[in-house]
Amino acid sequence: MRLLAKTFSGLEKVLEAELKKLGAGKTKPITRGVEFEGDQGFLYKSNLCLRTALEILVPVYSFRFDSQAQYYSRLYEFEWSDYLDFSKTFAIHHNVYSKIFTHSQYAALVCKDAIVDHLRKKHTRRPNVDAQDPDVRIDLHILENQCTISLDSSWPSLFKRGYRKAAFDSPINEVLAAGLIDLSGYDGSMDFYDPFCGSGTFATEAYIKASGIHAQHWRENFGFRRWFDYNDALYQKILKKVNKPIGEIPHKIFASDLELYSMDACRINWKFAKISRRIQAGMEDFFKSKPKSESGLILMNPPYDKRIPLRDTERFYKDIGYKLKDDYRGFKAWIISPYTDIVEGVKLKKIKSYKVYNGSLECKFIGFEC
Repeated sequence: MRLLAKTFSGLEKVLEAELKKLGAGKTKPITRGVEFEGDQGFLYKSNLCLRTALEILVPVYSFRFDSQAQYYSRLYEFEWSDYLDFSKTFAIHHNVYSKIFTHSQYAALVCKDAIVDHLRKKHTRRPNVDAQDPDVRIDLHILENQCTISLDSSWPSLFKRGYRKAAFDSPINEVLAAGLIDLSGYDGSMDFYDPFCGSGTFATEAYIKASGIHAQHWRENFGFRRWFDYNDALYQKILKKVNKPIGEIPHKIFASDLELYSMDACRINWKFAKISRRIQAGMEDFFKSKPKSESGLILMNPPYDKRIPLRDTERFYKDIGYKLKDDYRGFKAWIISPYTDIVEGVKLKKIKSYKVYNGSLECKFIGFEC
């Protein structure tokens, strides 16, 4: 099958490297995604193991159209009963960029009508729409005159690992955190520090990477498990092959934050995930901290003037640089920040810089030698 793994802008190469390591064939990076080839077993494996993918789509139908009427007609004639019947619920996720449709939701509505009309004629009964928990989630993508219909094999999105039971102050997306960890070069062969840990996403994703457990260790629900062609014996075989228990890692992970509520969220998440003993955590002010080892990698997502008011943002980042230079010599530090000009001014030797997005915020992700 030709498949598509979606990710965040800036993480395409990271995802491609992960796919190649997993065994994907004929990878091709595109904007916010990577096309690749794999069979049914690899579809299951990629959903379980990919840390930097948001979802894995299976394209099933593609066509050109010149009018709304032709668009409906082409959708109506597709053999939807291969994937749906009246016993299945469905939902449509849409991305529409076309002059033929002035409103993207209308394109999704026409698609829904075509599906329902086709199946009602064939079965005399229609499937129901369930936007919250569909059996089949359909991805509708229209670019001008070209329409592509895909099935979302992952739903819900792969960033929903299942370990986050408590959150604190707009936590960073798990897939973005995993991608930043890969961009930083962290591979588990050094100590890892997160001094602004929030609800612990960086630390948890660092443990996943260092331990080699599969990314979806804590969840069981995937869209493909509700499909007509789901092969449970094959899935259980793949799951058994990639599963490994929670265990020790060769180097330490340190996580800290200034806020009590943050550390409470971390403890809830790590207790559920059964990794509390794998991460050394506690309340601490980064600017009063001391390293707990001779070297390591620091990955930080400093506050965006929300939790901690930044009266002087430029001074705040300069102080981060001074702290790293004075007390963390020999370390490498990576910072993600929406203050793209200010973070460039941290007075340390720069390793590398990437443009990434944290939600809708354009950010810089920069590595420094301390």
